[in-house]
Amino acid sequence: MTDHQDTCTSAALARVRVAPDNNCLFSTAAYLADPDPDTRALLLGHDSVADYGAWIRVETHWGGEPEILMLAQHYNVQIVLASCETLRCSTYSADAPTASVFVLYTGQHYDPLVGQPAASDAGASPLRRLPLDAGVRLAASAIEIARAHNAEAERRKLERRVKRIKCGGCGAIVADNAAFQAHCTEVEHDDDFTYECEQVELVLGEGDELPDGHHEAVGVHAFYNALSSEALSLSMRCTLAPFELDGKRYPTLEAAITADAVADLPSSEQRAAAVLSAVRAQYASEAAEGSGLAAHLLATGDKLLACAGDGISTGENRLGKALMAAHTARRTCDLGDFC
Repeated sequence: MTDHQDTCTSAALARVRVAPDNNCLFSTAAYLADPDPDTRALLLGHDSVADYGAWIRVETHWGGEPEILMLAQHYNVQIVLASCETLRCSTYSADAPTASVFVLYTGQHYDPLVGQPAASDAGASPLRRLPLDAGVRLAASAIEIARAHNAEAERRKLERRVKRIKCGGCGAIVADNAAFQAHCTEVEHDDDFTYECEQVELVLGEGDELPDGHHEAVGVHAFYNALSSEALSLSMRCTLAPFELDGKRYPTLEAAITADAVADLPSSEQRAAAVLSAVRAQYASEAAEGSGLAAHLLATGDKLLACAGDGISTGENRLGKALMAAHTARRTCDLGDFC
């Protein structure tokens, strides 16, 4: 392999993204160090190159520290790995490395980090293979990229993805089919309007408001029935507030809804009424007050409450709607003795 090293200095690094296809470590190494990206002959604890090749080609197998060490030896480089998990740089070096390369590890994915050319070198290519002293000189820049990744990941965790209906005539976004029908009668459209609509997904950041034309309260609070039963949440499996309903005691909303055979009731209206009765009973209980569950419900404010995976896109969301009704009732002291 012909050795090549970028001799220009660099004051900072930049991230280059490769496909998250379980081959990202090898794609990263090939991008940074190898003019022939098809080179893949490595033997790592297997009886033969063929055995290792068969193992590493399995989609659920990917490169780790042993592969990083062997890649450093194979390419005769010093690999500086910036970890988003530890916010530290680790160095994996060949016996006599001729260059440094930087790699970002997010905890699940590897990306190349390249040196940014000096301002005076406008139009120059990114610096993939850097001088050996860059391992120390650019470590802080690599960690800043790791911090930026973590910040972006946290921002994405706060995003809310909600299904809504978009009017094909004026582009207004409404909550569901019923809201679209109301929109069509309330808003004047041109003569070519054919009452067409489409389902769209909105991605909302923290503090974002829904677009104009939405007929629901601003914001969405999503909750998950898969959460731990001991966690303070709106989940029907939450065990923090046992309650009584029609003379029977239930440990959770799920137990009450199952016992009442909600799914077997003949109409959607009856099923919704059964869920609402159970919700009202639980949130009127002393346990809901003492555990903080009632306060947790009130803290959702005017947000749309949606049980993730409970069919909100079809307009069902029975538990979410019952919780919103209970929330309104609590604010108007209509739940019973504990409002």
